[in-house]
Formats: sequence, structure tokens, C-alpha cells
Amino acid sequence: MINKRRIGAALAVGSLLFLSACSGSSTSPGGSSGSAAPGSAAPAKGGNLTFDFFTAPLDLDPSTSQDNDTSMQMWLAWFQSLIEVNPAGPGYLPVLADKWTVSPNGLTYVFHIRSGVKFSNGKPLTSADVLYSLTRSEKPSISLLNFLVAKTASMSAPNPSTFIIKLKSAWPSLLADLASPNGAIYPQGAFTAANAKTFFNSKPIGTGPFALTSSTPNTSYVVTRNKYYWNKADYPHLSSITFQIVTDDTARATAVLGGTADVADSPAANQVASFKSNSAVRVATTPYSIVELLALNTAKAPMNNIDVRQAISLAINRAAIVQSGLFGLGTPAKTFIVGPPKNTFQNTSLNLYPFDIAKAKKLMAASGVKTPLTIPFEVSTGTAQTAILNIAQADLAQIGIHLQVIQKDSASVDNDIIGMHYTVATTFWGDVSADPTQQVLFADDPGYCCNAYFTGLHDQTLINMSLQASLTQNRAAAQVLYNKIQVLTAKDAAIIPLYNPELIHVMSAKVTGFNVDAYGFYDWAKFGLQS
Repeated sequence: MINKRRIGAALAVGSLLFLSACSGSSTSPGGSSGSAAPGSAAPAKGGNLTFDFFTAPLDLDPSTSQDNDTSMQMWLAWFQSLIEVNPAGPGYLPVLADKWTVSPNGLTYVFHIRSGVKFSNGKPLTSADVLYSLTRSEKPSISLLNFLVAKTASMSAPNPSTFIIKLKSAWPSLLADLASPNGAIYPQGAFTAANAKTFFNSKPIGTGPFALTSSTPNTSYVVTRNKYYWNKADYPHLSSITFQIVTDDTARATAVLGGTADVADSPAANQVASFKSNSAVRVATTPYSIVELLALNTAKAPMNNIDVRQAISLAINRAAIVQSGLFGLGTPAKTFIVGPPKNTFQNTSLNLYPFDIAKAKKLMAASGVKTPLTIPFEVSTGTAQTAILNIAQADLAQIGIHLQVIQKDSASVDNDIIGMHYTVATTFWGDVSADPTQQVLFADDPGYCCNAYFTGLHDQTLINMSLQASLTQNRAAAQVLYNKIQVLTAKDAAIIPLYNPELIHVMSAKVTGFNVDAYGFYDWAKFGLQS
């Protein structure tokens, strides 16, 4: 699934492809923390934490939202799913379902609803609410769970504590898809089609640790402790959280330094070193399930020549981009698949994208393409995009390729890629799901969605292998297939991964329990403030 969350302020990490045709999902309220210690002292009960996001939520309805910039992050304060991703991976942990079983043939999933769970309005959760929520979240054509409609034979709630899904054929990633922000559960009958927008954006009712109690659209959103929250062992420490929308990169970090905010996401990357040396604040850097990449339109010469594509991949110095564009806050890509490896089958030990100018020159000579040549090269704006452009220009010139620079806003680059009106362009993929199939099918199977990431690539061996991997239930057997897929995708070089960035936060020293996972989701119940 395309993850829209920005990597770090002022980095503009490539074009966003806002694609309803692609599917995927994820939530992990128990995600792993970043590299900064979350505070050693025990948090005091109560208090309000102010968290500054860089952009306002676009759509807080899990059935229609594809917004992982802020919307999903925020609604995880009040909505929960049946299960969650195990942050230690692979596997899943119980949330609203305290146990579940899967039939030996992989076709029937039976979920047992946790006893005693209440919504924030005091009404008990039943399987009928689960049936209603998931049925509604599969229906819209733009839903990130819509693809499950074709895979589902039936969903039923035979009694208040049992929810059953029967599949038409085995789908090993069903649990990953249900453990998602878009798999949120809310009460049936709480809204009508006419007032659904008001319900989700202003007065949502969920089972999470907090409830949205007031909001000023595009400015601030206040959640207060849900007095009916079922998980007393993980009861929220805070009385409330104020989510502020502060679009200026420097202003967000300055707010933390000045004491008017407690946590800020995506501070300006060029300021992170100074924050790390300031004892008044802490910096958390977290591995992020995103890869920045180049898309190559194989329908246009010379990108239809595999030797040229491979030469471009070998000639780009990824480490230099990480240093100059991300100020070291990331790693050069070694495979196109994003992490976490235990969920996605990412295998960085394959090291498929070395920097090798000499080999790139040999491939250009073998390609039969006359050099020097000039190719259109689209990038969007931002520090990292400029670094990609500058380094690619210098490196590719060494193998006889000169760049015709086309720099646009990210939305315009997106439109060019989607319409395949480009030759080479920057973009990215980011997971919001532990479902490993989505990225691979999107990138390698033109029939799945969007003409193989809008590259026009058609490699039947790779297509067949990707489909086989998506249906393989044994993890060891699946890893073998995904390893082969990673190698073949690198060989085809229709998409060229550049780097994996880090997710960055700056926070007050009094913040405790800071917790964000690889998908960019927070465990709001664990946050606290030292007295």
C-alpha cells in the first residue's frame, strides 16, 4: 500500500501515487519504539500531551480513507481492530478478538470477541458490530480492503461473541489485512449514510484508549481518556492528547524547544544533529517501511533496453544520496522490498544494488545504444529530491547519459507517472501493512494494478512467481520465492530503489512511553509525561 507519510521535513521524498486500485492495510498499536529512550522515570497519571503533526487529517473514515499522513495515526487513538501486528514479528496479537482459529485448509477464520469490551459511549461490543464494520469497509471501490470482496465467500456473526470469515480460496495475508487501520471496528447503527462524515470526523465512537471530544478542522484535535476502555492493564497514562497541525518544519521543532508542544514529527533533517546534542530534547529515529525509488517507463526508448536500465541502477551512488539528501538519516537500498523483514520477506543480505561504474559502462557498451544520450528525468522538490538529481546527473554522465531535468510539484510528477507520460521519475513505496503481497504484486504484476508500477514491465516468470508467493502459506517456502522475486526485480530494473529513510521525531525530555512502529503508527495508551 502506498504510504503517504513524509520522511522528514524538507525532504519531499518523492512523488505520492494516490492509488485506490491498490490494496493493503496495517495497524500496530504495540509497535516498537525508536532509538531514543522513552524516559526512565515512571509517568505521572494524567496530564495533556501536545503532539504536532505536519499536516491535517484528510479523511477519518476507515472505509474510505487512504491518508496515512495523519488520519490513520490519529484514529488509532479511538478505533481498534480485531488483532494487531506483533511488533517482534512475524505473527499477530489479540485486541478485540482474544483468540482465533484458522481451518487446516485456510478457508475458515473464527474470531472470538473479547468479553467485557465497551465502546466509548458505554455500549458493549458484539460480533454484529464487527460484521457491520468490516462489511462496510470492504464495500467502497476506493477502500483499501475492497480487494477482500473478491476473496470472501461470506462473513457472519452467529452469536454475539463469534465472528466468522469464510474465503473462496486460501489467502495467507488475511490476518495482516484485518490488523489494519482500515479494519477499524465501530458500532452499528451509530450513524446513517447522511451523517457518516460527521460521525467519523467529529463524533466517532470506538473502543480505543481515547475518544475525540473536540476539534478545530485543520488546526487542532483533542482526545480525552475513554472511561470505558477495556484494557485496564494498558490503561492510558494521559488524561488527554492535543493533536496540533503545524505545517512549518522549523515551527514544529521550535514548539518542542519552547515548551508549547511535547512531540513533533518530521523535524527538518538538517537540524536533527543539533537536536541530538541538546539535553532539553530527545530525538527518536525509527526504521521506516518506505523505499525511495526511480520508476523507468519501459515503453519508451532507451528504457526498453534492459542493459541500459541495469546500467542506470549500477551507476547511482546511493550512499552519497543518503548523506547529502537525508543527512545520514537512512540507508542505501539493497532490495526493492521494504521492511520489517519478518513481515515482508525483505532480504537485505542479497545486496542487489551495488554502486559499480565500471560494470555500468560495460552494460552501456553492450546495450547497442549510442552515447552520449539525453533522457528526461522528473523529480519533485525538496532536499532529498535535489540530492537525487545532483548525484544522478554526475554519476550517469560517467556512463554517457545526460539528464533533461524536469522538476515539478509532487502531484504533477504523480500524474505523469500514472499517465505514463514520463521516461524516468522519482517516486516511493511505503507499507501500512504487514501484508507482504501488496508491494510485490503492485511492482511486478501488471494485471494486479497499474501496469507494474506504471513501468510497462511484463516479465511472465516474475508475474507467475509473485502470484505463487502471494498464495504460499509456509513461511520458509515463501521466503525462497520472495528471494527469487527480489533478484529478478533487480535484474529487470524497471524500478530502481535508492534508499530506505528513517522516521524522525523530536520530543521533550519529560515524554515517556514514546512508541512508534515501522509503519508510522503510535501506541497512544503508552504515552505519558513525567511530573
